[in-house]
Amino acid sequence: MTPSVSAFRRTPNLASILIAGAAILTAALALLTVPAQEAHANPDPSDIRLLRSETDPALLEGLRSELGTVTVSTVLDSANRTGRSCSPSVRHRTASFCWNSGDTSVAYWMPQGVTTTGDANASGEYEGREALLSSWYDKDSGRNMGVRISFVDMSNRTTPEYRHVLLVQPRWDGGQPSFGPVNAHAGGIVWYGDKLYVANTYNGLRVFDMDDLMRVSTGDNTKIGRQPDGSYYAHNYLYVLPQEAHYQPSTTGGEGRFRYSQIALDRTTSPDSILVSEYGNPGTDARMARYNLDQGDYGIAEDSDGYARADWAYTVGIRSVQGAVSVNGKFHIHRSNGSSTRGDVFIWRPGSFATQYTGAVPIGPEDVSYWPGRDEIWSQTEYPGMRYVYASRESSW
Repeated sequence: MTPSVSAFRRTPNLASILIAGAAILTAALALLTVPAQEAHANPDPSDIRLLRSETDPALLEGLRSELGTVTVSTVLDSANRTGRSCSPSVRHRTASFCWNSGDTSVAYWMPQGVTTTGDANASGEYEGREALLSSWYDKDSGRNMGVRISFVDMSNRTTPEYRHVLLVQPRWDGGQPSFGPVNAHAGGIVWYGDKLYVANTYNGLRVFDMDDLMRVSTGDNTKIGRQPDGSYYAHNYLYVLPQEAHYQPSTTGGEGRFRYSQIALDRTTSPDSILVSEYGNPGTDARMARYNLDQGDYGIAEDSDGYARADWAYTVGIRSVQGAVSVNGKFHIHRSNGSSTRGDVFIWRPGSFATQYTGAVPIGPEDVSYWPGRDEIWSQTEYPGMRYVYASRESSW
């Protein structure tokens, strides 16, 4: 089976990585096996918008004053868990590890997004370290913990050490700086410079600043935020990362609201860009969109009216897309087939047919990320008892 894909480019600055024109793409893909009547109209990318809203600077400064800040290296050096060696069946696999036994089996934390220092910096390092980040959402713990991020020290790629950090949303509490949980599915994440982008489904993208990592008190897994005695807790997590900003989504021109299910960085475009994609089932109208990035402040490039508008968009007829990343115009699209069947990988090169690799990855594949310096596509799986983190050789696909 090959998917139906169609594209619409807002501006010509991506021509070097896409086909020369929409007419060529339309003709090339007309022969795909998905019936033509299932194809939906291409979105005008300028109709898919984001508007940034900032966390109150005084609130963030209040938290910094109360708690201080720590570095990414400090978090990595404080790792309190060790991954296990494992060898999942992955086409073109180059590396892999498994979480410790507790994280592999826990039912209420669900791993989703993945990013690495290969995203963070062109050098592939951050503070001189190689690291991988994984997002987990609280599915049903009864404590509403929101989202946590695993900071994994990748100096050991087989049994790495790691620590979980809780994402928090700052808020005022009786005139004092405090915070609560970040309620998001966190289906995709991107580490770009000192910023962490977190996909928030129909609520756009949340942004966190790595310079704002903070240490809090531990010893009580029921408390979060500022307590009456002035202490701060985060459900027994030692570190928190407060939200810096929120890109609120909207659409115009009659375009349906966009579902920010996954996100990936593309350093092979000029300027760098992020690719966002939708999960859809049956998926015949799932969309992808690309936003240019501002390499000065690591934010999303905005138009004169303050809106960040997509610069490229297309519609894809692949159901259950869980992750998508583009590398020099070649798209890696991962699909989940539920909790009992291995996942598929689709490779699409503009101007040619998409190729499906059935069962190429384990059951329950999620978000994907490209590590340029290592020529690797990283991903992970979500289901308890079947959780793997793994990489495949990008150039082998």
